[in-house]
Parts: sequence; structure tokens; C-alpha cells
Amino acid sequence: MTRQLPLFIRPQALSEAMGSHDVQIIAVDEPADFVRAHVPGALTLTMSSIMASQGATGGLLPDDNTLARILSDAGLRNDAQIVAYDRAGDGQAARLLYTLDAAAGHDRISLLDGGLAAWQAAGLPLEQGPPSAEPSDFRVTRQPDRIADREWIASRLDDDKTTILDVRSTAEFVGDDIRSARGGHVPGAVNLDWQHFKDDNGQLRPRAELEALLAEHDIRADREIAAYCQTHVRSSYVYLVLKYLGFGRVRGYPGAWSDWGNRDDTAIETGA
Repeated sequence: MTRQLPLFIRPQALSEAMGSHDVQIIAVDEPADFVRAHVPGALTLTMSSIMASQGATGGLLPDDNTLARILSDAGLRNDAQIVAYDRAGDGQAARLLYTLDAAAGHDRISLLDGGLAAWQAAGLPLEQGPPSAEPSDFRVTRQPDRIADREWIASRLDDDKTTILDVRSTAEFVGDDIRSARGGHVPGAVNLDWQHFKDDNGQLRPRAELEALLAEHDIRADREIAAYCQTHVRSSYVYLVLKYLGFGRVRGYPGAWSDWGNRDDTAIETGA
């Protein structure tokens, strides 16, 4: 039976679990960086391999066949608890875990809280060299109720049972920092920068603090939540946080602002 680990796992707890065949660790990393240093026994894939693009829109989910091939080539298994980490602030690993959860239907997932930096800070060993992956036959089952697209967002702009959560910086939200053809935000969206979910060490804040933060922004579990950023990397992290806190109806918006903000037929608001 597959071992169940917490959604956010600290380095020492992972170190104690990593000898189990049921646990697979995967680094979202560039090949040269992975070879130089990684968590012992980790598999790896690149961020670019799990994100598709269409014109100016980035951060889209690969199609089912492509995703199954990528995950299989990396050596991931359907019967494993998959623990992801990165060296870039947890967003890239979170995006892989969102993809596993929403696009592949694999919800036995964990994030190494704080990533490679936290592992090193805990004094745990590193390994060098390429991964020793055995190709698998990973099967994907898309979960539409975990995915929002442009049409879904547009149909719920005036729905008081839905919260559109923008986790970008305030400058992006108000339209001062423009990263697509147009700046601003989805009308009615709530802005809560994803960095507020982390403590000074870059790890997840205590549950009580997270719950107070969400309550302060009127983000409630009795509503459906759709989170977005620029290409659904930062918002993948927040997706996991909401799952961790027990929010039952959470979606991510792949493509995100690179989709919404690069069109001329989508409604946009600017300012606070």
C-alpha cells in the first residue's frame, strides 16, 4: 500500500521516509544543476517539459498523451507517493504537483517545504550525477473540476459563490507591472500575493496564520476558488495551500494572465 505523506513535508520527515519503495522524489530542475547537486535518489524533469504554450499564452497543460509520456520518461509511477522539490522557491515544484493532481488525477503528492535550500539548511546529504530513472507507464486521468479556463472564469465574474484569487504582486494586479499585452486583473478578483503564505525562511506559515490571512481577505471554503498568476506557477503553490487547509473546491487557471491579458476580448480592471 502506498505510503501517505503530508502535502507539505519538512526535510527531516522526508529523509526518514525516502527509503521506502512507495516514495518517489522528483526535482523540477535544469539538467546541469541537477547533476551538480540533488536530493539522493531523486528523479528529475524540467519546468519547460510540463508546460505548453499557444502563441503568447504560456503555462498551459500538455495534452494527455504528451503528459503521460513526460511522466513515464521521468520514471514516475502511479502507485507512488510523489514528492517534488525545486531550487527556485517552491513554485516550479508546486506546478508539477498541480499538474499531477489536476491533469493526471494523481493526488498522492507532497511538496518538500522550502525546497533544496531547506534540505541543505537541515544539514542533509546531497548527491551528484544524472538520475537513474527506469521508464514507467504512467497513466493520466484528467480532473476537469480542478481546472479553470478562460471561458470558466468569464462565466463566473458575477458569481458570489466563486472567488477569483489573483496571487501576483500588487504592482501586477493594479496594472503597473505589465507582463502581457495588457496589465490589470480579472474583474472582481481578490489580490493576495503568494509570498504572504510563506515565513521568513521561505517555508509554509503555521496553519492558524494561514487561516487568519485568508479570513482577512474573505477567502472562504464555502465558495469555489480559482487561483491564477501569470502562467500558473505561483498560483499552483496557493492551490496546494488551499488543499492543505481543507478547501474542497479549488481550481487552477493554466495560462492565467498570459491567457487573459493577451486578448482584446476579455474584461480587465486596473487599480486597487
